[in-house]
Amino acid sequence: LETFDISSKSCFFFGSEVSGLSKNVLDVADEVIKIPMYGFTESLNISVSAAIILQTLVYRLKDSKVNWKLSELEILEKRLDWVKKTIKSSDQLEQKFYESNE
Repeated sequence: LETFDISSKSCFFFGSEVSGLSKNVLDVADEVIKIPMYGFTESLNISVSAAIILQTLVYRLKDSKVNWKLSELEILEKRLDWVKKTIKSSDQLEQKFYESNE
């Protein structure tokens, strides 16, 4: 976790406590991150694992010179995507909007 390369885009998959990740995911993974365990703990809840990994990487990114923030355009695109997935009939509303502004 402490030596994970934060300089390029990454995607994270989290497995269950019992079975971990599927063989398919592990076969195509570029790297596997392990969380150091101390004491009698053998596994962590998936939400705890995700929180530890993401928080550690965010701290490292903030302390680095890596340009990791989204641009204003990327932020707007993400918001639009979220709105389209959240509002029923968003395609129809969008079409009406563009028709009324022609």
